[in-house]
Amino acid sequence: MKTIYVTSDVTYVKDNYLSLVERVTDPEKLSEGVDVAAMIILKVPNKLLLKNIIGLQVIGAPRFSLALLRNMLQSRINDPRVKVLEERGIKIFRCSSVNQPSALQFIGDLKPDLMVNMRTRNIYKKPVLDLPKIGCINIHHGLLPDNRGTMCDLWAWIEGRPVGFSIHWMNEKIDDGDIIDRCEVDVTGCRSYIEIPYRSSQVEAGCLLRNLARIKHEGHFVGIPNRTDNINYTRTPSPAKLLEIRRRGLKL
Repeated sequence: MKTIYVTSDVTYVKDNYLSLVERVTDPEKLSEGVDVAAMIILKVPNKLLLKNIIGLQVIGAPRFSLALLRNMLQSRINDPRVKVLEERGIKIFRCSSVNQPSALQFIGDLKPDLMVNMRTRNIYKKPVLDLPKIGCINIHHGLLPDNRGTMCDLWAWIEGRPVGFSIHWMNEKIDDGDIIDRCEVDVTGCRSYIEIPYRSSQVEAGCLLRNLARIKHEGHFVGIPNRTDNINYTRTPSPAKLLEIRRRGLKL
């Protein structure tokens, strides 16, 4: 099963997703018949990154800000994820969107069976969704079907709800498509949110590897219906909400 991974060049995960990339591209951990053909790395514009880095400092989220700055500098100077990929002979393709013509050409030429979206906010349009033979899957950082939108894990942590992620088949709607798997993440003892995406990434790697094996065996299987009457749609918290969070002793 020829697989393409897609991730961002800069993420909020404090190791910039390095440990996950190492595990899910390791030939000794991949099931027989699962081949990682390429990694598409989406470039986040420097202007947007700098705006977010400064803004996060101003609104009182210094750990977020420093993680973003560190990951930005590392990705621009000497990205250890790239070294891992090169050592394992995995093709690397850089672009700003999987929907742009050059990306569609790259994907089409590889003729993948599956694509995996890992921590990008890229919305896949029909032309790219139609390219893999089996389909596209996404790692969503909230427990579907109820938790949709952005920063679902942050809101769940703030509100004392279960924190976790879901893997689901992708379609043209956001956070839609049948659910393949859901995993809760143990956040016991976490007083700073920056620890949560990192803890999650450790669980994600094993969950993804397990489900790649299942997809290799079963193909595009029928998952859990992604439907609910209790949608909790979240967005990036406002400065006022962030101040309230800090007053409760939770660190950002």
